[in-house]
Amino acid sequence: MVSFISRGRLAALAVAGAAALAGPVAAAEDPDEAELLKSFEKVDVWHFPVDATVRYNDQDAVATRELVFKGEQPQGDLCYIRFDLVRGEGDYGYGFQPSVSPAERKNTVWGSNVLKRGTVLDQYYSALRLNVIYFFVDGPKSPTAKEVCQKKQSAPTAQAGNAYRGPWAELVTKVRAIHGWPAKKIAH
Repeated sequence: MVSFISRGRLAALAVAGAAALAGPVAAAEDPDEAELLKSFEKVDVWHFPVDATVRYNDQDAVATRELVFKGEQPQGDLCYIRFDLVRGEGDYGYGFQPSVSPAERKNTVWGSNVLKRGTVLDQYYSALRLNVIYFFVDGPKSPTAKEVCQKKQSAPTAQAGNAYRGPWAELVTKVRAIHGWPAKKIAH
């Protein structure tokens, strides 16, 4: 009898099948997602991209945003919002309102600003490309699991949204969330 599948290919298929059945813990490539999966049964990721460029003769771009979910809803409770800076140049800021303490603020409202700079003679610009990542969690594995969320969100870092600088807009703009991770850009 002729075998159409070699032993090497069969082994590769077995490894691929085992990886697929291993669940989200094995699939989590993001360190924050992997850390949350240690404390929760499920992590649901949503995001919103920010892309703003302001030239020397443009107006400042200052926005306060809150994500809304239309149609499909996130699974679980909001645990952590992470700000992934893709590119920042010039005068810009992003994160949570700085005049409000982490314990008192509404963690779903965040802001960004990109400010004009330069003149006709030195035509500088400011730019901000950012992915705002929302982590929703469900099924705590221990009574202290929620403390992981509080610890991550209260970290004094820009990635946790706690390093905002610049003007803040009082008007809150609702923006539509996108389910899943942002698409990876391939460097050219």
